[in-house]
Amino acid sequence: MEKLYYRQPYVKAFEAVVTDCREGKNGRYQVMLDRTGFYPEGGGQPGDTGRLGPVKVLDVHEKAGEIIHETDGPLEAGTAVAGTIDWERRFGYMQNHSGEHIFSGLVHKKYGFDNVGFHMGSEEVTVDFNGVITAEELEEIETEVNRKIAENLPIRELYPAAGELEHMEYRSKKALTGQVRI
Repeated sequence: MEKLYYRQPYVKAFEAVVTDCREGKNGRYQVMLDRTGFYPEGGGQPGDTGRLGPVKVLDVHEKAGEIIHETDGPLEAGTAVAGTIDWERRFGYMQNHSGEHIFSGLVHKKYGFDNVGFHMGSEEVTVDFNGVITAEELEEIETEVNRKIAENLPIRELYPAAGELEHMEYRSKKALTGQVRI
């Protein structure tokens, strides 16, 4: 499964081939593709929505390494389909997610608090820290975040080799296995 959303985060449309389609719950179908631009739910970010040919993509998630596109209708295995992402929705979540990284990084740098929970909804974003931030401190951080955003710095992504990760400086020192994207 080629994950286009990692290498081409601004992809709005793509071509793919249906590799499997199973009946799911509540009248939905689970469609698997050979490649996808649809970002699956994860890391506090909801999965993408859009279209795969004639059917609506209602949600996307990853289970046991498989990207599952929840659709409102079936697609036959072996069929070529055009994928179209609801770009306005996706771009809003991308901006919120990037903002969360800036926000959490500055909170950690200034106060030493770790982000212990993150959720993006359609109306609001919540971030939980392992410490208390006052209203005044929050205002200072918000001003600094807005300054950083105004700098319009490029976003970099890294795929460190095994063994490199333990020597890298990054906020969350979780026990990670397999290919890691930072």
